[in-house]
Amino acid sequence: MNLFEFTRHKFLTLTIASHLALVYVLIFGTIWQIIAMFAMFSFIITVASTATYHRLLSHRAWPAPRWFEIFGTLLGVLSFTGTSITRTVIHRYHHSFTDTPKDPHSPVVLGIFGTYFPMLQEDKKFDLRVVADLLRDPFHRNLHRYYFLILLMFLIMMALIFSFPWFLALFVAPGALCWMNISICNIFCHLGKEEQIVNSKLLAILTFGEGWHKYHHDNPNEADFGQGRWDPGFWVVRLFSKKDAK
Repeated sequence: MNLFEFTRHKFLTLTIASHLALVYVLIFGTIWQIIAMFAMFSFIITVASTATYHRLLSHRAWPAPRWFEIFGTLLGVLSFTGTSITRTVIHRYHHSFTDTPKDPHSPVVLGIFGTYFPMLQEDKKFDLRVVADLLRDPFHRNLHRYYFLILLMFLIMMALIFSFPWFLALFVAPGALCWMNISICNIFCHLGKEEQIVNSKLLAILTFGEGWHKYHHDNPNEADFGQGRWDPGFWVVRLFSKKDAK
């Protein structure tokens, strides 16, 4: 099964649509719509992308309650960055084959453009055994199968409830910011030379803790990327970790 075979063109459509929505909101939106857009983006990227998709699902680095895993995964649908299964298999491959031809999002291999628009690359083949834990879970399996249907139904409902500018600001444009956030971290924390991964305080601020990239690669199963420094992603982890976990 090729995870991109039926999704990559749809992801390209989502990416283009969200970026157009971002431009629209920044040019024509009110200050409150712009603030709301960045607030929604911050919520999605911190709770869903960073704490759930990355630190929980990709690395199993912290003991999250089941309700949080479900909520964070569903919220992550609005990041427009893929299903829990596609994101996890890609990220686990990234760590196993960092900056080699098997790395699905390495700027060393793909360049900046190819890293930002990986859906334009040829289909990738993945060994799905690396995400056997998620494939055994009916929730993640069904979310992967019906991802676009779930997203489309939600967007239609929100479009019927909110005015067009507010719909774009709250539910479409944040996806572009999420995509930018993840892509910028991937691109600029790898300096273009093999074995040269860096920490960046600036990127850590902009990416809610993800910019402590070298520490993360050196300690992939550690949820605390910042080690006492700015890391909102870990603040969420610490807040919702199971209290009785060892």
